[in-house]
Amino acid sequence: MIIAFKTDVDGVLLACSAFKEHHDAELVFAKDMRELEQKLSFTGTEDRVVRLGFTPVRDTGKLVLEVLGKRPARMSRTDTRPVQYIDLVLRHSKADPAELVQLIVSCNGSAEHLYTAKTKVARRYYNYMRDVTRAWQRMCMFARPGFVNGILTVEIDSVHDIADIFCRWLAKKNPDVPVAVISGNDAWVGNGELVGLDHFTKMAAAFVKSLHAPTSPNDDELADIDELWDVFYNSQMIESRRNRNLAKKMQPKSSAGMSKMAKADRYKVERGISNCTLEMFFDDRCEVDA
Repeated sequence: MIIAFKTDVDGVLLACSAFKEHHDAELVFAKDMRELEQKLSFTGTEDRVVRLGFTPVRDTGKLVLEVLGKRPARMSRTDTRPVQYIDLVLRHSKADPAELVQLIVSCNGSAEHLYTAKTKVARRYYNYMRDVTRAWQRMCMFARPGFVNGILTVEIDSVHDIADIFCRWLAKKNPDVPVAVISGNDAWVGNGELVGLDHFTKMAAAFVKSLHAPTSPNDDELADIDELWDVFYNSQMIESRRNRNLAKKMQPKSSAGMSKMAKADRYKVERGISNCTLEMFFDDRCEVDA
């Protein structure tokens, strides 16, 4: 018997429910039916295949109770609920959905075992959950978007699948403008109704780059503002008060690739800031007035 499930929260929970009754079954996972059929064709097996999670599930809450039983609302103040735990783990680049199903089933209906990390596997997947959480929170801190054709846009580069989480956060923080998060060839768009799209949708990055908001700020003016801010920031830096250790902690090297501005900020941390004073403004103004 083969238990084939979709790699999302509902698919994992359904697979756990089936695997509890058929421990000898083989677990196969896929993102969609096309990928699943390709995997099954490679195996060449004639075993019975049970497909789970590829159609909408009505009540995820009942599934959680069935698989993990009754549980406290939170294990601790910093931990997520089991549903969010599974979602975050599946976004990790090294997560194995089949191994996750086996881990959840081994908890024997007690969600606490996912968080106490008493086994090596549980400890590893708990760290996966924390890694993904830290990754998107760090992105909220350091990936700084800018307006492109009137759309608040940012290109990100992460090994984990967190573009949609970041886009939802960005859209919530900026409800009056459309936002776009580009990751590779894909892009997530929030507040899409402002440009004639669904409120939240995924599409090709090339199409997003061709969109124009009805009221688009002047890109040249935005560039001038960014440059003016850099000059002001540099002019206020006092070398004697420079704390390199604190600067490296607040602007870690791992955040440098999240955006162009984050890369520039990290460069200042490593190399320092060029000499600049407010007198430069007065000199330029005098020359212009003359």
